[in-house]
Amino acid sequence: MTDLSVSSAAVVCADRFYLSDEAQAELARLGGLAWADASDALDLAEKIGGSWAVKVIVSEYVPLNDEVLDRAPGLKGVIAYGAGYNHIDVSAMRHASVQTCNCPGKNSQAVAELVFGLLLSLLRRIPAADPWVRTGGWAETGMTLPGWIYGRELWGKTLGIVGLGHIGVRVAKIAKGFDMKAIGCDPSLDSEQLSSLGVEPVTLSELLSRSDIVTLHVPLVPETEGMIDEAALAAAKPGVILVNTSRGRVIDEDALVRGLRTGHIGGAALDVFASEPLMSSHPLAGFENVILTPHIGALTREAGDRLSDSVARQARDILEGRLPEGLIR
Repeated sequence: MTDLSVSSAAVVCADRFYLSDEAQAELARLGGLAWADASDALDLAEKIGGSWAVKVIVSEYVPLNDEVLDRAPGLKGVIAYGAGYNHIDVSAMRHASVQTCNCPGKNSQAVAELVFGLLLSLLRRIPAADPWVRTGGWAETGMTLPGWIYGRELWGKTLGIVGLGHIGVRVAKIAKGFDMKAIGCDPSLDSEQLSSLGVEPVTLSELLSRSDIVTLHVPLVPETEGMIDEAALAAAKPGVILVNTSRGRVIDEDALVRGLRTGHIGGAALDVFASEPLMSSHPLAGFENVILTPHIGALTREAGDRLSDSVARQARDILEGRLPEGLIR
């Protein structure tokens, strides 16, 4: 089903990600499926090798740009595996009459749930409590528990949501279950739209100054890169908790480290980083009040099945001359 070489398959997966058996079978029927396992754009371009056979490329992280276009003369469309598509040069694709698609909303529930998993882990000291019990700490102290194990609740906290797209909206809905107060900002939505979601509309500066917890749900574009910088963190409420499950470069990590060291930032829960994978020597790895996960926001089987179905349907639409649902215009 996937034993074709990269240069002879109609559909090429640039990197390795989850695709359901059903989606793989459908893509194979469309003219063959191959996995490039490319390390970067140049590696992918070399593996395609100028073949006219390659019609659709699916990529989660491998950049798709002029290097790839130059070696894929028959390319009709590219699909971002997920909602984010900052690794695709949309302008270059458009200039070459290649359709660019993404899969918005398919992993929203998974990412939104992770936000609260990270917060509960951080505030209730779960990552520290588990090994303490396993290694005999509880058995030694008995029922007189140490002070460090006492955590904090989400109840009654003000949650500032930056970006109210598919994920941000789901985060707002879950927050209601914890009786949190949701405030938010999103330049693409007006105050009435935000209010209809049960979110109080505020400016970014007001959000930072009022929020006990700030969670980021914005794409990585020039306007958002480094938006949480030294000045933004300084303006934040003392002791604020910062959650990022969007893109690492939205935050100035050096500024975050300085804020954590001074104690102005009360903690952070991060699933994404400016450079991935995060090295164990990174300063963020040295803080007890920081939770780190390896970009797992979308990694649930349910989200994978939804993404798989979306990729297969969009590839079929591209190859059969229909407008795919996730076309980026």
